[in-house]
This record gives sequence, structure tokens and C-alpha cells, in this order.
Amino acid sequence: MRIGAVILAAGEANRFGSNKLIKEVYGVPIIRRVISAVEGLEKVIVVGKYYQELMRILEDQVVLYNPYWNKGMSTSIKLGIRFFQDYDGVIILLGDMPFITRDTVNKIIQSFTVDCDMVVPTHKGVRGNPVLLHKRTFPLIMNLEGDIGARAIIDKVKKICYVESGEEVLIDVDTPSDLTSKKHP
Repeated sequence: MRIGAVILAAGEANRFGSNKLIKEVYGVPIIRRVISAVEGLEKVIVVGKYYQELMRILEDQVVLYNPYWNKGMSTSIKLGIRFFQDYDGVIILLGDMPFITRDTVNKIIQSFTVDCDMVVPTHKGVRGNPVLLHKRTFPLIMNLEGDIGARAIIDKVKKICYVESGEEVLIDVDTPSDLTSKKHP
């Protein structure tokens, strides 16, 4: 099956107060850590408010500018889905999850079958990210509005395949203190 990867990097980072995706974790910008988790997959990074800063570290990547980034996450997801509309599925990654690994992404992809409308990673019963969407869900995604993500369609799909994963599927960066206070796997 052909799987595309969409990395969401268009947000405003209100709680952080600046472009958190260029901040470093273990000496590597957060966005580059997320990109490395999908190494080998066809991918696109959707940028918005901080596109000028991000382009300096994304020169070697396929990037889509979302002019509607201020209307919420759904607009970026829809751009990514359009980019991979002919693929069997799309894995949606949040650009602010620096501990997602290639092993985690592989585990999610390996759990994807034709029966799965979505593959959702969990850690000790808590749903996390990234989420893999079957192309059957694309029409539902295209109807999303506002600052919501793929979780908004969970109640509308027939078969969700869950895969137990490490704590990294729950850890994102929302505030500057998250860079120092959160447990790093």
C-alpha cells in the first residue's frame, strides 16, 4: 500500500509564544526530529504562520504553504490529504512531537490493513499521535472545519485499529517549560 506522510507545522504556537518547531531537543530542531521519523516515506510539510523561519531548515523538503493556517488545523490536514489523494493512506504527524521515532511510525504502518479506517497509537489506554487514515476517510476529513484534527472523525468511521506504542505518542511541546519539564523517553 502507498502511504504518504503529512507533517503539520502551520500553527500559531500561542501557548509557546514563538516558533517552537525550530527549538532544539538533543541538539536537533523539533521539526527535523519529526521529519526523521518518516525517513523513507513520501512526505509533505504544511507550514503557515512561521513559514519564513521554517523554510531555512526545510530547504531540502517538499513544503506546502497554507494561507488559511489561522483558520485551524483542519485546513492544513485537508491540504495534506489533497497532496496524497491518490494514496491508500496518509499518516498525519504533529510537528511538535519530537520523540516520535521511525520505529513508532513503522509499527503504525505495519498495523494498517484494508479493514482499518484509521490506525491510532495508544499508550496505556490513552490515544496518541500520529494517526494513519485510510483513503476511505478522506471525504470525512475534507468536511472538517476549524481547529480540529482527524480525531474529530473517530466516531464516524467503522473500524479503528489500535496499536500499543511507547510514551512518545503522547508527548508534544506546547509551552517553553515542556522542553525541560516533560519526561523524555
